[in-house]
Amino acid sequence: MHEHDLVFIGGGHTHSLVLRMLAMKPIKNVRLTLITDTLLTPYSGMLPGYIAGHYSLAETHLDLNKLCKAAQVRLIHGRVNGIDLANKTIQLENQASIGYDKVSINTGSTPNVSIAGAREFGVGVKPVSQLTATWQKLLAQKNQQGTPHWAVIGGGAAGIEMVLAIAHRFRQAGDTLKLSLIQSSATLLPGYHRNVQKQVATALKQYGIELITGFRVSRVTKNAIESNAGKTLSIDQSIWCTPATAPAWPALAGLDTDESGFIAVNEFLQSTSHQNVFACGDVATMVTSPRPKAGVYAVRSAPFLTKNLTAAFSRQTMQPVSLQTDFLSLISLGGKSAVGQRGWFSVSGEWVWRWKDQIDQKFMALFSKNLPAMPTMDNEPMHCGGCGSKIGPALLSDTLKELSIFPNKHFDTDLTQAEDAAVAAVINNTSLLQSIDGFRSFSDDYYKLGIAATHHAVNDLYAMGVQPCSAQVWANLKFEHPRLIKRDFKRLMQGVTETLLQHDTTLVGGHSTEGIETHLALVVNGVGKSPWQKNSLQEGDWLLLNKPLGTGIVLAADTQGVATTESIEALWCHLLQSNRAFFLAIKNKKIHAATDVTGFGLIGHLLEMLKGTPYSVKITTGNVALISGALELSRQGVASTLMPQLIWMLDQCDTDNIDIAMTKCLLDPQTNGGLLVSVTANVGREIMANTDAVKIGEVCSAEGDAKIILLK
Repeated sequence: MHEHDLVFIGGGHTHSLVLRMLAMKPIKNVRLTLITDTLLTPYSGMLPGYIAGHYSLAETHLDLNKLCKAAQVRLIHGRVNGIDLANKTIQLENQASIGYDKVSINTGSTPNVSIAGAREFGVGVKPVSQLTATWQKLLAQKNQQGTPHWAVIGGGAAGIEMVLAIAHRFRQAGDTLKLSLIQSSATLLPGYHRNVQKQVATALKQYGIELITGFRVSRVTKNAIESNAGKTLSIDQSIWCTPATAPAWPALAGLDTDESGFIAVNEFLQSTSHQNVFACGDVATMVTSPRPKAGVYAVRSAPFLTKNLTAAFSRQTMQPVSLQTDFLSLISLGGKSAVGQRGWFSVSGEWVWRWKDQIDQKFMALFSKNLPAMPTMDNEPMHCGGCGSKIGPALLSDTLKELSIFPNKHFDTDLTQAEDAAVAAVINNTSLLQSIDGFRSFSDDYYKLGIAATHHAVNDLYAMGVQPCSAQVWANLKFEHPRLIKRDFKRLMQGVTETLLQHDTTLVGGHSTEGIETHLALVVNGVGKSPWQKNSLQEGDWLLLNKPLGTGIVLAADTQGVATTESIEALWCHLLQSNRAFFLAIKNKKIHAATDVTGFGLIGHLLEMLKGTPYSVKITTGNVALISGALELSRQGVASTLMPQLIWMLDQCDTDNIDIAMTKCLLDPQTNGGLLVSVTANVGREIMANTDAVKIGEVCSAEGDAKIILLK
């Protein structure tokens, strides 16, 4: 059980290393949390190689989601915009705040957009975490132009590496591009060894890059940059590699900062104004012994920060940071060649690039090949959460048949033939419809868990065409210190209540407990007769679905540490998406039958709709949308732990000529899945014209034993 919260803001180089170190040697009774606005963070040493095309995205980026899974660190995907230092809470954009006992900040710097027009028309390479997206946008813009003219602003090592990398990338692709390197200094790389200056100048000339010195940019427009001396250079795009600035929120929060706004820290990397705040990397300045804002210092600060955070919680003596005043500076020259110097010593050539590559690859291996082992339960892989944690339909049905139910004329006591919501009471001929839904947690971000679980529970009422009116919550929180439980419960319930507001539904009560792991469930109520039934399909109907499938597969892959960042981000896009807009768009339409796709997968819920009817359905698998990466993960053998209890349903399907990986996607248990409706063709066309729903199949007379025919 944990007693304290240590929160890391930002997944920079220092924090990534610290989290890895703390996974090997945890701080007793301390829970770790990482807040990051990006799940992939680039390694700055390899970024020029990525831009040049020498490395892939995966080779140059640390996967923070996988790191946190392996290191057993809570991951909160969001952007910090403030800290309440008095109440020890961290504010996030469009999210509930997070409490802390101690916090460490490693967010890097922000683009310098103080020059007129730079914000509107310039592109900054800082923060480094956003550079990948920036580069993709630049490439897209390039394809829209003939021979564009790009100017890289800043003649330091970063600007030189950037302009040479871009030049190499375009040359290798056979594309034309005019490039200029703009610097305010009159000399190329002042302060560097003459051999370094010579090698860089030669490389610029070989790539046809125009070097413009003594040009201090004072204004940026859409198609030009202007200097303070009145000179104008016509360009299509400016890329800024000038010294970046500090984010505004640390100073606004009341933290001590230096004259440039960077967080002031002492020799222990501890805020000079607040002892429970630490900071490192570009966002911080060690006031007693400042160092340049370089990646090498961020990496070498990690062991000191690890020891000092541990010491701070155990009330031991902290260790002063001891870093050399100079370091080996290596500059990539576009191709696989580099130049470097330390002090009076300088080197250059292809072997220098290979040497640099070995150093960089060794660092990246810490976060790919050499991560801590993923946690397991009794030597078994972690079981799925969400709808993947449900009991299988056969086991459920067999058990329900054996139960004794008190008879009542108002209620259907055949629990094996239940609708999405049940009639729970009848008062003055008015029915109260009630549904309960919930599951074990699939995320350490309890705010987002609360949102997804609430959307999921409300769907049962929507699937019957009924507006929910009230809800109750049962929350079982994982054992922690009461102070941490309070923080977790508040964040979880903020997700629930804010989401109920979106559904015009009132929270009227609930119950809370503690246990081995976190669970969340909601009882949702609605009043009135249900206009939609599950089994009233008609021959010729179109089947429409408004959400993609694949949440179970991606959640399973995430648990196993094999999900890609793209699939994780796509997953959460759908988990946090409400079905309310779709429900409101179709509630006054003639809906023959409806359900929501949840734990038994699309195939399981289709079989529920077909039960007791003379119909079968033909599903065009090519029309069924899937979450990004789900099909590929299925082909790799990734599946929810519920899948073995669902596979028997394929006995009622004709799956000839259908990829087994795709078939398993149709069986995949969904969390906050879409609404599946059966309507006439005319109504279907109307709905599709005004919503995101797609036609996935049609209802037809049953032929043979197969209830579901899968077509390509």
